[in-house]
Amino acid sequence: RPQHDDRKRRRRLEEHRDERHTLKKLPTSESSRLSPRNSDLVNANRERVGSLPPSPRPRKSPVRAERKKPASSVAVSSLGQEIERCASVPVQASNVRRQKALVSAMPSPVDDREAGSDEPVAVVSSVDAVRQSESQYEDYFRWQDGEDRLQTIELHLPASGATESYSLLMPKSFDRESESRDEYLPVNDLISTVRAIALYLVDSSDFRHKVCGDKENGILRQLERARNRLNGRDFVGAVHEFNRLLDLERVSSNIGPVFDKSHIPSDLAIHIVEQTYNRVVAPTVNMLRQYKAFSNNVYGEILPTLVSEFIERAGISHDTTFIDLGCGIGNVVLQVAAQTGCFSCGIEIMKVPARFARRQAQEFEQRMRLYKLNHGAVQVWQGDFCESTDVQRMLPRADVVLVNNYAFDSALNQTLLQMFLDLKEGTKIISLKPFVTPDHKISARNIYSPESILTVRRYQYWSQCVSWTDSGGEYFVQTVDRSRLNEFLAQRGML
Repeated sequence: RPQHDDRKRRRRLEEHRDERHTLKKLPTSESSRLSPRNSDLVNANRERVGSLPPSPRPRKSPVRAERKKPASSVAVSSLGQEIERCASVPVQASNVRRQKALVSAMPSPVDDREAGSDEPVAVVSSVDAVRQSESQYEDYFRWQDGEDRLQTIELHLPASGATESYSLLMPKSFDRESESRDEYLPVNDLISTVRAIALYLVDSSDFRHKVCGDKENGILRQLERARNRLNGRDFVGAVHEFNRLLDLERVSSNIGPVFDKSHIPSDLAIHIVEQTYNRVVAPTVNMLRQYKAFSNNVYGEILPTLVSEFIERAGISHDTTFIDLGCGIGNVVLQVAAQTGCFSCGIEIMKVPARFARRQAQEFEQRMRLYKLNHGAVQVWQGDFCESTDVQRMLPRADVVLVNNYAFDSALNQTLLQMFLDLKEGTKIISLKPFVTPDHKISARNIYSPESILTVRRYQYWSQCVSWTDSGGEYFVQTVDRSRLNEFLAQRGML
């Protein structure tokens, strides 16, 4: 009888311990959705098991080791897998740690950041981007017998202690003669980064001369010569010399932009956005081709050169609110935020491009910190801009609206026109097809038409400005101007 009672007590104690683990697993948000009766029961059970002796520490699970993956791998892995990974944090981890892990994995909006922090940040490096399809890469340089066949090299960046690992490989399909822009070549990316740092991010004329001013023996010339001759030893030596000089300038406190912080040069902004694209989107770019042909969801990109023209034409500055209706992977949103420092937001209906846009926003923020640069706040949503409450909230505040309506049907363009009635006076609408004809005249029959509050100007763009054609075309800038309509109504005593 006593042995039976002991076994019974041990079994009850084990059940209580299991119950305690179950209750600890239940997050606060989950218990808040219980009915009042069940919620009281849960609270009572928590109190009842709270006095039990501590349960034995569970054995380490493989998940804990998985959580120690480098942050750079987070940005290139599946979002769903990342959220599941963070959600499976062992029970003994604190709720704070678990919530932080979940928040870090989710594609939250990116706020504007100050560039003053010198804390190193993790990004998707050049090596990470190549590693996703490493079997399709081969050595770029020809190494001599006895030389170390290096496949990666560290490049120092402006932020204190910041470096990026660059691959020294090239795609097997790469054509050295044509050098297609569609293929990522890490060697060229490294040279462009060295040039950008020397020209814009170090306030030292001596450093600038040693890197790119000396056309014969400058570091930039050494890198280009070694690249063209496929000389890996000389290329590595020039990178090490650049790192040494940059470290000396950091000791001398010369790291900082040599331009007005409120307006980043267009080629520097484009370089950072292209780096972000090559690391986040390019390795899996084929996913963007999953759309229905000849529909409103046909995917196409406006290229950086034309975006810079839009910025100048619309007068976008740091105090502008910019919104891109149908932002795709978010390149335009990021370039506008980087180049002007304004609040830049976008919305995309297709899930794959929207997911890329959010990942790019996260990578963009980290990369800007590596270069010690400020940028405007960035926000990206996934949804239908005709129904989105976020768009309805933002349109009355918008100063510039971009709509790539090149493939939109007439019904969707008419829906957009109705939405433009909420825009404030002076707001500019940039589109690839006009929403109002240049010869539109106000009459008694169309005074309530949205076209009557718009004026339009037509501009030409040249080749290589959009992704869907190599030839040129035209774009239109509509401005909300109610003065003509008010004048028409006043003349007829209708005001």
